[in-house]
Amino acid sequence: MNETIEKRKLNDIATWMISVRETGLPDILKGVFFMDGNPLPDTCMTMYNVEWDSKNMSLFIPVSGLVQWTFHNSIPGWLLVRAAQISKFGYQMKFDDAALQSAQIIPFVFGFPIPKWIFDLTMYQIGDSMNGDTWKRENLWFGGSLRVGEYILRRVVNADLSYTSDFKDMLNKAPNVCLIVVRK
Repeated sequence: MNETIEKRKLNDIATWMISVRETGLPDILKGVFFMDGNPLPDTCMTMYNVEWDSKNMSLFIPVSGLVQWTFHNSIPGWLLVRAAQISKFGYQMKFDDAALQSAQIIPFVFGFPIPKWIFDLTMYQIGDSMNGDTWKRENLWFGGSLRVGEYILRRVVNADLSYTSDFKDMLNKAPNVCLIVVRK
């Protein structure tokens, strides 16, 4: 089966970025998340449709996986999705404990992890509620000498496909037309 890049609209993301199979994903990680403040040309992601490893409290998200990630409909967006496809780029999220409040994020390129001394990526829940709606994504580069590309990960679609209060804010900040990888 062939994969292709297709244009979709963020204003109806709850109709197409959905769970298509049960993977054991904890409720706190379900939904669609907006990368608020991300300097790269990608906007939303989901943890749906990837296997949850309950023993190790981890999952692996292929950035160019089918309907896994959205990219801007621009030359930089096209370049980023193509680079993710070619390099088989993805992230392993390893949560610190069963509370799922924080995680180490390990980037993979061509199936190999990028050493922590190059990229030390983490995320942890912030805000008044600890239900997974808002996460801080931190990036330490080259042994902690540089902090670049940090952002807030906000849930914009709930597991029941309803939009959160952050959905309208996302639509005001991100281009509505996006690129996704789909099966042809």
